[in-house]
Amino acid sequence: PELVLRYLALPDVSSALRASTAWSKSTDAAFHAIADDKALTRSSPEESWRDLVQASVSLRWVAAGDHADDESPVPCSRGRFSSTYGHLSLGGPSVTIEHPGRDTYVLGRGLPISCAQNCAQNWRLEMSKEWDVTDGFGFAIIHTRAADSFQVQSAIIWNSSGEIYMDGRPGPEINWLTQRSLDEEVYEDNAKLEIRVRNFRFLDSILHVELWRIGTDGSESDTPERLDSTQIVVGRQDLVIAPFVRIYEGSTATLSRV
Repeated sequence: PELVLRYLALPDVSSALRASTAWSKSTDAAFHAIADDKALTRSSPEESWRDLVQASVSLRWVAAGDHADDESPVPCSRGRFSSTYGHLSLGGPSVTIEHPGRDTYVLGRGLPISCAQNCAQNWRLEMSKEWDVTDGFGFAIIHTRAADSFQVQSAIIWNSSGEIYMDGRPGPEINWLTQRSLDEEVYEDNAKLEIRVRNFRFLDSILHVELWRIGTDGSESDTPERLDSTQIVVGRQDLVIAPFVRIYEGSTATLSRV
């Protein structure tokens, strides 16, 4: 197992560890070798190599911004996000908005999707809200070279209401964001969702995107529902697909792998 794990890409390491109990119980020395191959460094000598590797492949929220006027701490009208955003706690799989009266856009750790045909990335989102507001969820497209700077190229978002969302406040136009409308409300209070992105064709690099509702009100459904399906032409280039949400005060978004 150790030899195989060393030669896998980081996103594939996560899948391999979940697929085999024996692999997930590999020695810390094996994880040390993986970390060396992937140029990962520990924050302190006390951190185990296993924890370091597992943290590097986990889904987590990494940057944020908001759609507001020039007084915004991090206005993201130009697709730029920051890993330090006020008092918002980033770096984990769950994020909750606590500051009053502001929509916040939160960007997840990017998942590479190459121009190879049938390369896919899937993840789940647990969304919940405290107030009668419209939250959004989807994904951002980032060119590989801009992944570390959190510069979004474009994004797709669906809204909890199923409709196009207009916050009614003045602010710069977000040209990189596309909203998709649905035939029904996605959820009232909370929902478990799954977003699937697959490179559909090699020559044109068309992304095939699906939104699924796995459950609502804290439970999973026996029959998941596909709410939307679309295709996006992105050209032949290596991209990073990042989980992406817009949530309001009292709302929470939690990431997990499928």
